[in-house]
Amino acid sequence: MAAHLLTTSGPAPRLLVAFPAGNAGLVVDFAPLEEPVAFGLAPLATLEGVEEPEGKRGVTARLAARAPALRVRHALLGGIRFLRDAMGSGLGPGAPSLAHTLDPGPPLALRRTMLDGHHIELRVEPSEGTTVTLEDDDVVLSAGPGGEVRFVVTALLDEPPLTPFPVESIVHENAADDPVARRALAFLTYREKFLAGSWRFLTYFGRDTLLALQMLLPALEPAAIEAGLGSVLDRLAPDGDVAHEEAIGEYAVWLQSMAGPRPADLRAPVLDYKMIDDDFLLAPLAAVYLLDTPAGRARAQAFLARETPAGGFYRDALRQNLARVLARAAPFAARPGPETLIALGPGLSVGNWRDSNQGLGGGRIPFDVNVALVPAALRAAARLFASDLLGPDPAAADEARALAQAWRGAERYFRLEIPEEVARARVNEYAAALGLDGARAVASIEGPIPLLALALDDAGRPIPVMHSDTAFVLLFDEPSPELLEIVARELLRPFPAGLRTDVGMLVANPAYAGDPALAAMFTRADYHGTVVWSWQQAAMVAGLSRQLAREGLPTRTREMLRAAERASWEGIEAVRARRAEELWSWEPAGGEVRLVPFGQARGHVDESNALQLWSTVYLALSPPRP
Repeated sequence: MAAHLLTTSGPAPRLLVAFPAGNAGLVVDFAPLEEPVAFGLAPLATLEGVEEPEGKRGVTARLAARAPALRVRHALLGGIRFLRDAMGSGLGPGAPSLAHTLDPGPPLALRRTMLDGHHIELRVEPSEGTTVTLEDDDVVLSAGPGGEVRFVVTALLDEPPLTPFPVESIVHENAADDPVARRALAFLTYREKFLAGSWRFLTYFGRDTLLALQMLLPALEPAAIEAGLGSVLDRLAPDGDVAHEEAIGEYAVWLQSMAGPRPADLRAPVLDYKMIDDDFLLAPLAAVYLLDTPAGRARAQAFLARETPAGGFYRDALRQNLARVLARAAPFAARPGPETLIALGPGLSVGNWRDSNQGLGGGRIPFDVNVALVPAALRAAARLFASDLLGPDPAAADEARALAQAWRGAERYFRLEIPEEVARARVNEYAAALGLDGARAVASIEGPIPLLALALDDAGRPIPVMHSDTAFVLLFDEPSPELLEIVARELLRPFPAGLRTDVGMLVANPAYAGDPALAAMFTRADYHGTVVWSWQQAAMVAGLSRQLAREGLPTRTREMLRAAERASWEGIEAVRARRAEELWSWEPAGGEVRLVPFGQARGHVDESNALQLWSTVYLALSPPRP
């Protein structure tokens, strides 16, 4: 059984159960209460697996809430993508009905047959004096003599389960001793694919899989690496495009039913190829695993001889992706300029990991893709083409090397410099607007501030927002000492002069923009705003460690990198208990910052996943020795 049960406390309690099988789940929202309430597992209760006839599997748990009553405001059962949309902006016109039946029991049961024919069910059994009644068609749980609402829930689904890896076979003995991260990774890792996160993204995502594998590589067993890498190759488009996300289960049935012409199998997964960054993440991972790791080298020929669902070989699929990398890189090498850099797809506002509508501040040419990922993919392609694994193909290897050299010039289009007095004034004003004490931040500004823009707009103009995507350069390249020192200073300066806060490294800082409209796209309520993403902190410290392993760095640069590494780990350890999560926010408190879970404060545009695949990468990381 694989299921994730989440309870939300507060003035509006919520129960949610998510199943990896079929990316399905259920949510029960309770009506707002006069006072906030703690809602969760009853004392001494545990989550237990259930298996019933006719293929029904699920979980059961005893729950408790100290409240006079809990009234079900609404309940939804179905595909996670439908639940996600319904709880966000709404399902919209044309969406199918998610109506379920209600059996008053006992036990009371909500049941639904989904569009793909599978059955999902929630049973509710009151206990210890709690009663359940129907009032105007609303389900009401009333407290017993002890003043608590106590009940047993059982969530069931008849979708065939995915094939798990035993926990002990995913990572080897060198992995960090972190039981929470190991359990999270085990829940999200299957022989068919890796899942991006729970509850909201409990299915395959190409970018998430590739980045998690890249960073977890030192800790993962070969079979797990090949399951994740194989899942990406299995879903490549014929032209080598990496699939971003798959729609499965009843959401896929709904999409396929609207397709023209309709496919023969309405349950076939629907793959999304709109992202641009994932295409350049496959080659670096394939090169380091198949060429550099002893286990990968020993298993490479057998792995590449595996067949894709379409009937081709992994070797050919990988070659198609490498050919795509070279073709997409060629225009910039021939005519260098912003207009030939890699931009988001026509009409799209998303394309890299900052895939919210405002994540790039209106930019269309992302820093991470153009400065870090394209050159890294070209260098990896050159190595793979030069090896025996794919040929070898000396001509293709030479072409890739030449393209990689040309792309080293992409960084210059993202360079900005803010004069010292302008920088001080903007930081001071921005801090005051946020309710923070800006004195320490302003004092950290000594001289002009070099800035690497988050992105370029359609006209090639830089978006002047400080960001954490420099981590990609540290992870995949060997940048100049000057750039390394820019990154180190951004990590050491306190926000809003830099990215450092008491709750971790922020992924964006618009203080230097001097543009209220741009700053309004990067608030602490925005998904990619002035918030902390767990995996971005991990990527940064992994990149710092990689750079410190280089030889020949100037002493000053090395010392600054060490200081930045220590500061970054201090932020990570300060909120260690949360690092398996997706992201978190903050609020001002006495001029400083205090952590706030993302999605639990007014104005937050969404909520954070409680478990995130690429937030488990700390299993392959360790803090520096004192």
